Amino acid sequence: MMIFANAMGCDYTRYAPMCIKVEDGFITQITDNLRAMGDVELHEVIDVDSKLLMPSFIDCNVYPKGRVLSRKTLASLSQKALRGGYGTLLLLPDTTPVIDSEAIVELVKSVDTDLSVHILPSIKPVFWDKDMLKLTDIGKLYDNKARGIYFQSDIEGNLILRIAQYAKMLKTPLICFAQNTSLAQGVINQGAFATKLGLPTMHHKAQSIEVAKICEMLLAQDVDVLFSAIGSPRCLEIIHAYKQQGLRAYTEVSLHHLILNETICDDYNTAGKLNPPLLSESMRQELANLLCEGYIDVLTSLQCANFNSQKDQVFELASFGIDSVAYGFALAYDKIFKPYNLSLSMLSKLCSYNPAQILGLDSGSLEVGKRADFLIVDLHQHTHISDNFSPYYGMDLESKVVMMYRDSQLYEIS
Repeated sequence: MMIFANAMGCDYTRYAPMCIKVEDGFITQITDNLRAMGDVELHEVIDVDSKLLMPSFIDCNVYPKGRVLSRKTLASLSQKALRGGYGTLLLLPDTTPVIDSEAIVELVKSVDTDLSVHILPSIKPVFWDKDMLKLTDIGKLYDNKARGIYFQSDIEGNLILRIAQYAKMLKTPLICFAQNTSLAQGVINQGAFATKLGLPTMHHKAQSIEVAKICEMLLAQDVDVLFSAIGSPRCLEIIHAYKQQGLRAYTEVSLHHLILNETICDDYNTAGKLNPPLLSESMRQELANLLCEGYIDVLTSLQCANFNSQKDQVFELASFGIDSVAYGFALAYDKIFKPYNLSLSMLSKLCSYNPAQILGLDSGSLEVGKRADFLIVDLHQHTHISDNFSPYYGMDLESKVVMMYRDSQLYEIS
């Protein structure tokens, strides 16, 4: 039993001085000062010393290193996430082995019990049987506590509708990565910069045409859908229009697409190679404007680390992805919250509350009765990025996560 005293508490509704009492892993009382708190002598008091206390971040778009599913890679991912302020990660299922069976879901769950951060498996709804794509046993995977059904948009339309029926029946969200494979064979977006480098390109409509298709298919289907890793302003506009018609959709954009532009890949620098690719500066600014206008619901670190040998190759052969979850909070605070004048409450909504709502988690806000799962940040310290394969290499970001609290355990982060 603990009391977190003298905190500057912030969630999606408010930013105010708080003292928070935690018992058996749940928030049982919130007051604005310690004097108003009952039974203080029966609890361990942690003096937060006016540091920022927020619900832990939740990321719905994460892979282990090299997309290899093992105890070692999940443990490493958990430690990185803890340093970055993340309390829960949703593991996408396109791993090796694929999360498409009860045995693999059980593997992730068994490893998760020993981790400092919750790692939840999502459901791969299809598998190849010879030359036919068939449905996995979605119901059994869900019963084994996998969350969310993740699918690629360009599979057969009838399969998409059947998957949506399962999502409706099980009351679990769909998570859709919208991309037309035949238009996305390149490694960088179409445009003058791609021409300068002479690299194969992805068509600028590779994502938007699939987004429009999925929106039309799911309209009036009575399901929630998270559009994963949206990479263009046009996609956000399409989804927003369908939301106005009643589509229960959420949009997810990576920190990197809001912070970086495609010129980070100049001189064939593979550190910024992502899928979907980074945008031109003008389109990045459009994306940022749509963030401020409320078109984006969720932010992701788009965690997809790989071995350095896989990044240290010619651009076309190098792996996609950035290893960034270990400094996710600092990136969001220094490079998004401050430049775009967002409120800390809006940041908490994008990174904690909305993801918790989508996944049906009993966290994501500072309320009595909610699970106590939060981070403590010193805004006067800095987070230094020393990974020389990162596009943020050498940066000193304002803010540092100094503590995490979850599952009745307090973690001090050096």
